[in-house]
Amino acid sequence: MTRRHAAMLRDDRGAGLVALPWAVMAFLTFLMLAVQVAVHLYSASVLTAVGHDATRRAAFGGGSPAAIADAERWLRSRIGTAVEIEVLRWNTTDDTVALELAARPPSVLMDTSAVIGQRNIERRFEVRRELARFAGSPWGSSS
Repeated sequence: MTRRHAAMLRDDRGAGLVALPWAVMAFLTFLMLAVQVAVHLYSASVLTAVGHDATRRAAFGGGSPAAIADAERWLRSRIGTAVEIEVLRWNTTDDTVALELAARPPSVLMDTSAVIGQRNIERRFEVRRELARFAGSPWGSSS
């Protein structure tokens, strides 16, 4: 090894100690962002599935206030406390039962709403009411 090469190697000593903390911090920031995106997507998926099922429960119950209260209790028990429900509005007509649902998903260590985009998850479900047809009832026969 020549003296010039040895001098170049001595000049770079300690450079890794400066770059390593910044690299670790950048890696952890990207990891945290990925986890937050995954939590947001999971929360959106759960809210969509549970909201649709709750609307179906209320519609199958005829859209009565008791059926809606039961469906809302079921929805809140399935979502849990991690997701903060901001809007939960039921609307019934002669033919349909509708649910408007807006919730805020949980944050993991830092607020990344500006990076991810839309902060609240908003869904609207509308299910047609179905009345059970029993054998022997005037509406149960299709003949």
